[in-house]
Amino acid sequence: MNRISFLLMAVACALTPAIHAQQRAAQTPYKVSRTTDGKPDFQGIWMARNAAAFDVSEITEGRTIPYLPQALEREAKADRVDPTAHCGMPGVPRITYMPFPFQIMQRPGYVVFLYEYLHNHRVIQTTPREHLDGIDLFLGDSVARYEGDTLVIDVTSLGSRTWLDSARHMHSDQLHVIERYTRTGPDTIQYQATLEDPQTYSKSWKISMPLHRITEPGFELREQECLEGDDGRAIHPPYRPAPKS
Repeated sequence: MNRISFLLMAVACALTPAIHAQQRAAQTPYKVSRTTDGKPDFQGIWMARNAAAFDVSEITEGRTIPYLPQALEREAKADRVDPTAHCGMPGVPRITYMPFPFQIMQRPGYVVFLYEYLHNHRVIQTTPREHLDGIDLFLGDSVARYEGDTLVIDVTSLGSRTWLDSARHMHSDQLHVIERYTRTGPDTIQYQATLEDPQTYSKSWKISMPLHRITEPGFELREQECLEGDDGRAIHPPYRPAPKS
């Protein structure tokens, strides 16, 4: 055996344990951490890294939204200015894939979402209650529950003033959204939402995407303000792609 062959064999032998360890880690299911009251822990600062806020079809199942013909006609005659351009709240589910970070905090009986975008927030009970009736909210009326390791949020009373993206995908005041957050790794949550609206869609449909935890040391939510007519300053920051795995 020559010297080069010997060195290559030595390197291979040294790397083999590390490779096997990585393979075992990849095959081991992620064990979800728990809060003090035993619930799956979603706490941290998270962010979607896609362009769904500009066109939700990017994360839509089958890349198709099942519009009713009359809904398409209604949409064609509607306002052509994104409500967020007038500093309106983006609504649910759009607030989750706006290109800004948000923080999740959990307390017994509650889950709290703090969004950097426009200081939006949601304080959601995780104990059963009936939905509020006769109201119209930008971020809707949310009631949450845990199903195993998944946080499920049922959202109603969303009104019709918000869009799903900047591409003019709209809905009516009959929109009903079921959000599902599932922790899939130390730095990832799989987000899924089912949307139904009998006045707009022929059937329910789904969106799905990963949320990425921001691991930068000392990272905090900052103040993000929208001033209508702010000399053309972009409301959205530059699109930031997902980190490479």
